[in-house]
Amino acid sequence: MLDAEKLDYCQWHIPTGSRVCLALLQLEDLDIIHRWKSQIDVSYLTSKAIQHPSLADRQRRLQEGVLSVFAIRRTTDHQLIGEISLYNLNPKNRSVGVGYFTGVDYRRRGYTKEGLWLLINYLFQVVGLNKVMADTGAFNDASIALLRSLGFRQDGCLRQHQLLDGVLHDQLLFSVLAEEWQGK
Repeated sequence: MLDAEKLDYCQWHIPTGSRVCLALLQLEDLDIIHRWKSQIDVSYLTSKAIQHPSLADRQRRLQEGVLSVFAIRRTTDHQLIGEISLYNLNPKNRSVGVGYFTGVDYRRRGYTKEGLWLLINYLFQVVGLNKVMADTGAFNDASIALLRSLGFRQDGCLRQHQLLDGVLHDQLLFSVLAEEWQGK
């Protein structure tokens, strides 16, 4: 089992990277995130049940501490460029899932990769987790490439799991273990 203090993500001090830093998402960030997610078809990004929460609902959930979401910010000007969320934290098995979203203007520039690297490194080196998981649609080449570039391996496939544009696509499951992360 993990030390309960290390699981309190509100107390985490994730080191800053060369181009990005991570900090808990703030109320003032929600307007931008909400706008970004309202401008795209979110079903492309996830196989989970699509919810369209209002900005007020997102604000309420953040204030209640329900959201464990980190803002990805550029170090030069602290511009919000995306978010990384944690889900299914399992202290017994020392595992967690990660999801990520990057604003359209900031995609394919390496910001999300660096943010994920910072968080995953912290999860393994400081928190003491053994496994970090992620999933993505089989059609999402950019997300698959991102995960593989960070050392994630494909664990499995949920066949015909994600409906997009009237077609059911496979959902790919990935993970990276602490022992695989060493030396990254």
